[in-house]
Amino acid sequence: MSQDAQINFTLDGREVRAEPGETVLSVARRYGIEIPTLCHHEALTPYAACRLCVVEAFWGKRSKLVTSCVYTPWADERIETNTDRVRRARKMILEMLLARCPEVDVIRDLASGYGVEQARFRSHGVEVSQERCILCGLCVRVCAEAVGQNAIGYANRGTERVISTPFGKNADECIGCGACVFVCPTDALHYEDIGGKRIMKELNTAVPMVVCRVCGDYFATIDQVAKIGERLNLPDELAQTCPRCRGTEFRKTLERHLFSKGVSNPMVAAGSAIGPRAASKDEE
Repeated sequence: MSQDAQINFTLDGREVRAEPGETVLSVARRYGIEIPTLCHHEALTPYAACRLCVVEAFWGKRSKLVTSCVYTPWADERIETNTDRVRRARKMILEMLLARCPEVDVIRDLASGYGVEQARFRSHGVEVSQERCILCGLCVRVCAEAVGQNAIGYANRGTERVISTPFGKNADECIGCGACVFVCPTDALHYEDIGGKRIMKELNTAVPMVVCRVCGDYFATIDQVAKIGERLNLPDELAQTCPRCRGTEFRKTLERHLFSKGVSNPMVAAGSAIGPRAASKDEE
């Protein structure tokens, strides 16, 4: 990218450059400037749901608050990330989040940093099972954009809005990959592997699991293995091997190959090539 195509602007008093289409949040992170956010992930489309990433954009004597995760700067614009106006806005947002999810550690920590120890507002319309959910949409976006399944979405409106499967029933589109669980910033979603099924607790969904062809342990769901195998064009025997056994199997294959090539001590040669051997199930 040529320098002529870049956008020059001021960020917290520093002259910085942004690539065309690059957001203020992305530029800030490149320059080591911290902006809080709960709904952003670099691998997903920005959504600006949590509003915590607000910054103040100035044009002469005028200014307004903008969400940095979706806002692209203009040439010669001045952006400030920590003005009194910005801090007041973030404090109000954190008060509302704290009222909704008073037991979520990440929210409590952020709120404490802005001087909020207790919310002035009363929570309304949030069921016990959903009291950790801030409706950031990360789970919905990762399922649709990264996994490509669209198994979950939003249901209802206003204070009754929740994340749900279609009609709140077992989602046939869910492959039980757990991406929604891992990306959730507030631990609102959970899964548990029980009796050969992966139970997506808050999503009322159960997905059958597959056993490793080597050790016999359940390690992923049948649909998850099929999806990964299809995307990466993996042979079935590799896709159906758990990560723990995969390294051991690769070592054995490499040792056989080296032996067939006349290497005098294939185990030593293989070990030097791929590093320390992972403990097998029997050795643990």
